Amino acid sequence: MEIALDFNEKFGAPKKLLCKNFNKIKISIHPDFSGIYLCYQEAFKSLKADLSIFTSYPEIRVWKDPNRSGYIIANACQWHLYWSQNIPKNIELLIHSFPHDWEKIELLKKVTSLEFMKFLSSYHHDLDRMNPAKIQSLINAHISSEVILALNKENSFKPHRTMSLDLLAKLLSYTRNQLNYRNKVINRKRQNVLDQLEQTSGVVQQLLNNVDFVLTPDQLWKA
Repeated sequence: MEIALDFNEKFGAPKKLLCKNFNKIKISIHPDFSGIYLCYQEAFKSLKADLSIFTSYPEIRVWKDPNRSGYIIANACQWHLYWSQNIPKNIELLIHSFPHDWEKIELLKKVTSLEFMKFLSSYHHDLDRMNPAKIQSLINAHISSEVILALNKENSFKPHRTMSLDLLAKLLSYTRNQLNYRNKVINRKRQNVLDQLEQTSGVVQQLLNNVDFVLTPDQLWKA
């Protein structure tokens, strides 16, 4: 799916600032975009690629809101995640003024959603480090439904506004069966842990078997 727009025309050309101490810059995630950022965080867990090979110069796109201190992240979230884990000596900030018009904020959410879907499908992911059910749930909770609808149409799936396992598998270059199997492995491991806890923990036994049981902080410390 493509959004035909000139980014700088819609959101203003960025001011550029060379930063020589990335650790001292106050950067936070804009609350309206924190859900999409969670999608990136989950996708990073299984990411195989080293993103440094895709950029010749460290830079990060940030936004300035007069109502907030420091800078905020609203899009291109992968670079904030990457450079936060791989601190550069110098980094250029591309600084935009955060829009306050509702329509432009919604457009930016759509752009950021599309960026994430492209990110997900453009890089290789390790299936053994992936939680397909979790990333599917995060996408359906936070990614623009219009973007998902367009992707379903492009890939000849039913015109739904939610991410199916079939569409997720196609974007990740796996099969539905592979993702299903990975989900079963994760669920099996989780169930094994619960089974062990049920056998060894009196508190867990009460939680699972006694509908009237009320857990207290004191019991958690003793568990």
